[in-house]
Amino acid sequence: MSKINVLIAGSTGYIGVQLTKILANHKNVKIKYLCGSSSIGKEISYFDKSLSKKKLPKIIKFNKKLLTNVDIVF
Repeated sequence: MSKINVLIAGSTGYIGVQLTKILANHKNVKIKYLCGSSSIGKEISYFDKSLSKKKLPKIIKFNKKLLTNVDIVF
């Protein structure tokens, strides 16, 4: 089974960080994009140190074009 590509909008808020923690440990999920508006360029581990050992993308600004590369958006 191929992995589900995910975009998490608002990834730096409490719910976004908790969702990132859950999905980062799911074997069938690839977090393709982490989006935020005021933390562009930062690592998600800045908001939760427990994510520092995970290979996750840096936070970027949401763009509608990103939607063509993902299967689901949270």
